Amino acid sequence: MSSKRVAVITGGSKGIGKAIALKLASLQETHICIVSRSEENLKNAILEIQNVSSLDHIFIACDVSSPGSEKEVFEAVIQKFGRVDILVNNSGGPPPGSFLEKSELDWNMAIANNLMSVIRFSKYIAPFFIQQKWGRILNITSTLAKEPSPSMVLSASVRAGVSAFTKAIAEELAIYNITVNTICPGSVLTERLDSLVSEVAERKQISREEQLEKSQSVIPMKRFASPSELAEVGAFLVSDAASYITGQSLMVDGGLTKSYF
Repeated sequence: MSSKRVAVITGGSKGIGKAIALKLASLQETHICIVSRSEENLKNAILEIQNVSSLDHIFIACDVSSPGSEKEVFEAVIQKFGRVDILVNNSGGPPPGSFLEKSELDWNMAIANNLMSVIRFSKYIAPFFIQQKWGRILNITSTLAKEPSPSMVLSASVRAGVSAFTKAIAEELAIYNITVNTICPGSVLTERLDSLVSEVAERKQISREEQLEKSQSVIPMKRFASPSELAEVGAFLVSDAASYITGQSLMVDGGLTKSYF
């Protein structure tokens, strides 16, 4: 069994998930297992991770929305490292659109990918965390959980579900020195955000650059976040330094969210 901590990061081949993996790996204290659907993206990401860390790291290609994927992932990680200490639940959000446009299949896919995956992965690993009297579960969602948008109704609904789930299980697991928190990013400059900006620009029949400027203008800091800024927050929340923070959904959005509670 490794004496170092072990982190499993879903959606770890790109964007915020990869940034958190790189940050944790660079500290030289944690073995990383990144998970996503694309083996090609995983191979590229693991090379980046190995470039910043001398520890051993692995990847597993699977679809986290599929029941049983959590068992596949954790069995492989425990066989390799003998333990798991940190779970980061991170998966790309569902596509935009009004609830009037969305089918029941759309809803089921969003729930499976962005809510049930969090529930399944957390439920599977919780007994291991309880046994070792230490664990960190960190969920990555969106500010939509607090301030929903009609054009992002799928994401808003499932993200709010994750925040409620976070609060509920955090209370149950706190006695075992296990923390459960959620980061709710605003706009982060990832490939997914760039794609969404392009889609909106096309619908409005304006240029991508014009839509990019409009999107950033409503943020008090007048810019999008970088994935590395979210990674700094994530690395803190899964560390010993954050041992008294649990059950929280933290807005990391450059001041975009208007609500103060």
